[in-house]
Parts: sequence; C-alpha cells; structure tokens
Amino acid sequence: MKKIRLCLFLFGCVFGAKGQEIQGQLLDSLTQERIPFATVLSNFGENTISNEEGKFRLIRGTAFQSSDSLFISCMGYNEKRLAITELADSLLYLSPKEIELNAVILSQQNLSAEEIVKRTRENVAQKYDLGLSKKTFFLRESFSQRWLQRDMAIKKSTINEFKQSFWDSLFRTIPEKDTWHTESLGELAGDWSEEQQKLHLLRAVDLADTVNAKGYEQIEEKITSILDESVKENSYFKFKSGIFSTKVDRDEVIEKELDTLSLPEKEQEEKRKAEQEQKEGFYKGRKNRLTEIFTSLIKRDRLDIDVLTKSHLYNYELVNFTYREDLPVYHIRFTPNSSKGKYQGSMYVDADSFSLIQLEYDNVQNLRDFSLMGFSFSAYGRSVKLKFSSFNKARYQLAFLTVETKFKTGIDRPIKIVEKNKFVKGRRKQNELKGEVHFKLDQKSSVTLVIFNSETVSKEGFENFEETKVFKAAQRNAYDPKFWEGYTIIEPNEAIKAFTTN
Repeated sequence: MKKIRLCLFLFGCVFGAKGQEIQGQLLDSLTQERIPFATVLSNFGENTISNEEGKFRLIRGTAFQSSDSLFISCMGYNEKRLAITELADSLLYLSPKEIELNAVILSQQNLSAEEIVKRTRENVAQKYDLGLSKKTFFLRESFSQRWLQRDMAIKKSTINEFKQSFWDSLFRTIPEKDTWHTESLGELAGDWSEEQQKLHLLRAVDLADTVNAKGYEQIEEKITSILDESVKENSYFKFKSGIFSTKVDRDEVIEKELDTLSLPEKEQEEKRKAEQEQKEGFYKGRKNRLTEIFTSLIKRDRLDIDVLTKSHLYNYELVNFTYREDLPVYHIRFTPNSSKGKYQGSMYVDADSFSLIQLEYDNVQNLRDFSLMGFSFSAYGRSVKLKFSSFNKARYQLAFLTVETKFKTGIDRPIKIVEKNKFVKGRRKQNELKGEVHFKLDQKSSVTLVIFNSETVSKEGFENFEETKVFKAAQRNAYDPKFWEGYTIIEPNEAIKAFTTN
C-alpha cells in the first residue's frame, strides 16, 4: 500500500431550494492520486464516505448555520475539524499522523501479528453491536456483461426459416455489452440474522438499458412467431442437448416464448425480469441483498470472514501502528501461505479492544472453476473493502462495504429440436433442427453499501417498525443528476455519470 503524505480536499458549496450541498474530492497533493473511502462526518447529522474516485457530497436540508462543521478522517492522518464557513474556495490539507510507539501500547500489546488476529476472533459480542438497531443506508448495485462468443452452428434444419443465415443475423442483434445500476435509500431495522430484518425504502432508481431489454424480447417474439407459423397443431417438441432430453407441447413453447432457447446467462435473465417485476419484487430484492450482506459477515456471534476463520492458510505481518481518528490501530498485511489461501490484503485492528475495524483484500487466484458437459463457470475476480464504526456508541457496527466480483460463464453443447405430432400415424417426426450452441460471457457485479447512522432499538420498536413491502423504483435510461438532489448519498463514479442509452 502506498504511503500518502498529504490529503487535499477541493470543496464547493451548492445552494438550492431544498437546502445546501457540499461537494468535494480527496486527492494526494504529491501524486494527485484520488483517495477513496474517506469518512466525512457533520455536526448536523449528515455523514458520508467518499467514493472510489475520492469524491463526496453532503446535503443539509435547511440553510447552513454558522455553527455547522465537518469532521474529516483518513487512516493514518490527523483528523480535520473545520467550520462550514471555512470551506468556500478553500484548499484543505490533512497531514500524516506521527506514529508513536508509546510505552503503554508497547508494554501491553507486545504481540505477534498472529496473536493479534487470533484476538480479533474472540469476544465478538462485546466488540460489535449484535442487537437490534435501525440504520439509514444507501445501496448501489451495478452489473455489466460483455459477450465473448454468441453463435449457433446449424448442422441440419427442415424449418426453412431456421437456416444458418437466420441464426447468424439473429445473434448479431444481441448487444455486445450491457450495463445496469440500481440505487436505493432507506432505513433497515434488525440485527445480523436472516429472520430479524425489516426494510423501509424511501427512494430508488433503476438505470437500465430498456432498449436492449426490448431487443431481447423481440428476438424471442421472432423465434416464437416462426414456430407458430411453421409447426402443426397437436405437435410437441423434444429438446435434446447431449444426454439431456425433455418433452414440451407446442402450445407450451409458444406461450413461454421458447425459454429453452433463450439466453443461458442467469444474470441477464434476472435483469430482464427485474425490469418487468412488480413493486413487491423490487422491495424483496433490496431486502434480500441487505440481509445477505449482514448475514455473510457475522454468524452465531462470530466473524465469518475467510481471512479470519481460515487463518491457518495465511501469513500475517505486523506493518506498523497507525491511527484512525484518535484510535491507535494495528496495520496487518496478509498473504496466502499455501495454494488454498485465496486472498491478500490488509486489515486494521483496534489496538485497545482488538476489534477488526477495516479490511481490504483481493483474490490472488481463481475462486472457482467449474466445467461439466459443455457448461463452464469461472469466478476469477473478487475485491472487498469494509469498515466498521462505533457511531458514537461503545460497540462497532458496519459502516461501509463494497464488493466487486468478476466471473465468466459459457455453454458449448450440441442441441437438437424435434417436432413430433401426437395424431399422425406412422412416422411422427415432422421437423428437426440439429446444431451446436456456443455462448461465452464475461461479467462483473459490484455492491456498495453505506450506513450513514445507526441507533439501538428495542424489541417493541423493531416490531412497530413499518416495512415498505411495496415500492416502485424510478426508471431512467441515462444518469439524472437531479434525481438525488436534496439527499446525501455516496457520489456516483464517472462510469455511472456517463451512463446513457442514447
């Protein structure tokens, strides 16, 4: 990890009818590199984290007061407290914190990196707020895919419309690249279990290419119309792909728009369904995603993180002491010590309570490779960054998480479609198509969650918390800078801002 000597913030204030807004970007003053995921707190109850490009935005619902101030922190630097009035047209610097190995720390914590990691796994219930709480959150989900191969080689077809030229032209209409983003703001009440989760959505937007989605629908409609015109009444189809075979009635194929020949990639199918799903489906999807995040980190009062639960697979190195705000922190670097260790990165541990408060890691080898009977799947990339915060309480709570996953899927299989008729005497076979399908996709998904604040709630308060359950997200075919006016969110990156289908 590069040592950063100085952080530079560029601030601007924007004033609107709904209140006032502060925008900024965090840069290294020496290298001009962007500094991501810095913590920005305010005394008027609005908090945020800078995005991966170092940019952030804070909203105040009413006019700024002379007493309003910000607290800016960056791991390894002196914190900066300043009044809002100092921000206009100002260049603000964060200086690195001197690392002092004072006698108290040295005498009490003369431990190896392995011993520190072991202690992070102990007494989790005393270190983290595992009870019921209500959290204000912002969730951003992004997905992109690129076709590496999409074709079908026809060996035989007795349906004239289904010749090789038809399939070649059909697959050329499939967009080579596709992207979507979903952003949600709301309140989540619950603990770290799957059962105790309640969600109230306040605002959400889908940035999706509905033109591409319509294109996929038109492909299905075209295939369906050809089948409808070409095949006989009372016919049924036998679909075969290698050793697999299934029987489907003609009417069922027409009604389902030939699902067996639709694009094989699950994520793309989910994307199309998401664009058509009803309000209940959108709510359920966001709730499931948030539940998945919390239940994946702590289970049965234990941290469920690979580099901690499988510590025997890693080497740990104590890099130094640093500071997070006024808190002394151990900086530990870890690398695999065998082929079974999959990640490398850094963790930061509270030197007083031995709580894990920040973790960053990337994979060093493929996480999963699967290939069987022409189906293949490879998860080849995973990058994770997470932070815990005390939110002015004694115990820690999740404050920030971003996960990026890269994977490839493929199908290389023979396919055979035979039309047979139930009531034709003698030879029942009417039409036949034989060929091979070749599909390969390179995909990437990312999830970013920011918890702006968290407060403890009683069991009664949790039971009285009203869930949304029905929610309709706004639909956009291009990034709309006005959609989140008046709301504090994590700033979109340049890719999202440039998103358009025009």
